[in-house]
Amino acid sequence: MNIFSSSRLLPSIQKSLQALGFTKPTEIQEIVIPMLLDNPKNDMHAQAQTGTGKTLAFGIPLLHIVKPEIKDVQALVIAPTRELVLQIYESLRDISRETNIIIEPVYGGMPIGKQISNIRRGAQVIIGTPGRLIDHLERKTLSLKSLKVLVLDEADIMLDMGFKEDIDNILTSAPKDRQIWLFSATVRPGIKQLIKSHMKNVLTAKASEKGITSVQVKQYYCIAPMRNRVEATARFIESAPDFYGIIFCRTKMLAGEVMEQLIARGFKANSLHGDMNQPLRNKVIRGFKNKDFNILTATDVAARGIDVSDLSHVINFSTPEELESYVHRIGRTGRAGKEGIAITFVTPNEIRSIKRIEKLAQTNLLEIPIPPIDTIINSKMAAVSDFIEQSKEPNKKLSEVHKVVMELVSSFTENEVKNALAAALEDKFFKDIINENLSSVSSASSDNIPQEIFFGLGHENGFTEDMIRDYLYRTCKLVPQDLRKVRVLKQQTYISIPENRLKNCVDAMKASPIANIPHKIFLVKDTYGQPKQDSSNRHSDRFGGNRNRSKRRDQNRKKRY
Repeated sequence: MNIFSSSRLLPSIQKSLQALGFTKPTEIQEIVIPMLLDNPKNDMHAQAQTGTGKTLAFGIPLLHIVKPEIKDVQALVIAPTRELVLQIYESLRDISRETNIIIEPVYGGMPIGKQISNIRRGAQVIIGTPGRLIDHLERKTLSLKSLKVLVLDEADIMLDMGFKEDIDNILTSAPKDRQIWLFSATVRPGIKQLIKSHMKNVLTAKASEKGITSVQVKQYYCIAPMRNRVEATARFIESAPDFYGIIFCRTKMLAGEVMEQLIARGFKANSLHGDMNQPLRNKVIRGFKNKDFNILTATDVAARGIDVSDLSHVINFSTPEELESYVHRIGRTGRAGKEGIAITFVTPNEIRSIKRIEKLAQTNLLEIPIPPIDTIINSKMAAVSDFIEQSKEPNKKLSEVHKVVMELVSSFTENEVKNALAAALEDKFFKDIINENLSSVSSASSDNIPQEIFFGLGHENGFTEDMIRDYLYRTCKLVPQDLRKVRVLKQQTYISIPENRLKNCVDAMKASPIANIPHKIFLVKDTYGQPKQDSSNRHSDRFGGNRNRSKRRDQNRKKRY
């Protein structure tokens, strides 16, 4: 039975669904809505990916529980970001128009006074971010005494973002007999602990993972060394005249570097990272949605909750560390029936990562080459033609300078004028690609074979990946493209850099140890003296300190620096 046309739904909600064009429920909606309507006293954990219709899955049953005549908060929805709060608010507002239920969003970075007034006027459903909800609870401007149901949306993301303590405090402030509906894309240990600590009589629901990546998204991988990826990204952007997309980077520092290099090439780009205050974050997202710029570089955490329906591209500047991140990333394109393109950059050694993504996401990624110069030229020729056509407009008002220039032009021959025009157009439209040479970008030159080193400092010594990268940029004069990998473990950090930068980098690190903590540096090699990514069967050369010379034999001889 189609639950949307079922007599079990309130006529007011059915009317709104019909007006909005919702005729057929998604899989998770078809599973969850009847379960919650039939079991109002049970908690629930539903597992489903982003974009599967989770908002209506919990939103429709939630509206059936709220009593419009009671002017207290009866339902609370907690979401990780302001953008997701507003997205949920707009969805619930649209389907509740005929119910007389008052719904209010609350989030940080905005004046709290107006939110307090809106809550006091009788809000029955509150949708908010953890931090701002805690603020209201501490101010006693939000009472949960009449709360019937509490929804945790994208709960795994909230835990990843460090909101566990806030969530625990909110759940503790709620009545003991409230219901908890928890929605997450994954079931990690933190989710299991949350269920064990706060939930009882838990029903479970799960949408099938088959087809979790949209068929509307064409998925590709492109082999390119890190040092060439900005140029490669520029090529893909230039080959798509209507490019409108997000470039995902692993760190906020890399996101900023990529943005700056793209801007230097003449692109309209901006960056989004976790350290931004809310007003600035709002401004960047608003500018991106308004298409004031068409390129946004961002980290996974910073991009949480961004809802832009018509992205043409998603580019993964490097492979995401987890499958869920890949699915979340590319799910931002190929929406509303439009086709999208997702491109993931890899090195030759990372092809196995692509195979893993294909297997777990039940999808296929095709290899795509970096667009050649000819493709870029052909793509840009339309803009050149438009520029020339616009100059011929008969009603265009000509300046005094134009008249003087025309007199000068008249003194040259036709061929001289053509050559000068061609040179000017080349400089205006093609100057960034004239000196590029990416013909062999898919395979690094022998001078730039990545070498892996490690030293005995890590998380337990207080270091993060961003701190290590910043140290290497400053000390070794490296740029983001040079750092193929930075992996920080408990007591060790692994770094992959080009061979031709290795000696200078090691010398600089020895001269200026990170945080002035003396440490030894090792070169990771396999038994044939080649770089080895696998952590098993490692042989290491050590830079600095005393050496046991008797062990340096055959192909495992240690190289002195």
